Amino acid sequence: MADYSCDFEAEFSEDAEVEAALDAVTDLLMEADSKTAIINPYRMKQMSDAYKVLAYLLKGSRAKISYELHKPYKSVGCIKVVGKSIKFCKTEWFVRAAELASNFEVFPKVDGTLEMNFTFHGLTESIE
Repeated sequence: MADYSCDFEAEFSEDAEVEAALDAVTDLLMEADSKTAIINPYRMKQMSDAYKVLAYLLKGSRAKISYELHKPYKSVGCIKVVGKSIKFCKTEWFVRAAELASNFEVFPKVDGTLEMNFTFHGLTESIE
């Protein structure tokens, strides 16, 4: 049985403990991803609507928008916006779309572009 206790003050005393802990986390993620799941239509619609809002706000710009579903896990999706200059005129609409995401990150890339990722968790629900 897995140990789900959370003792933040405890420390690892050797490399083998670190390896075992990291392997256990990976195993949990893989186990969850291997279970039979169905689409969560509510969450999928949130991602779809966020994508459409962002695409609308980016009309006429050179920024590229794309999305990926079920990667790296089947319950996850991501909207990606990449461009040299990314501007949103309707800040309120941008914020409302970003609030739908589980996570939002922005970072510069070495090619001089800027990337925004909107990650959505919970696109599927396990039925097992």
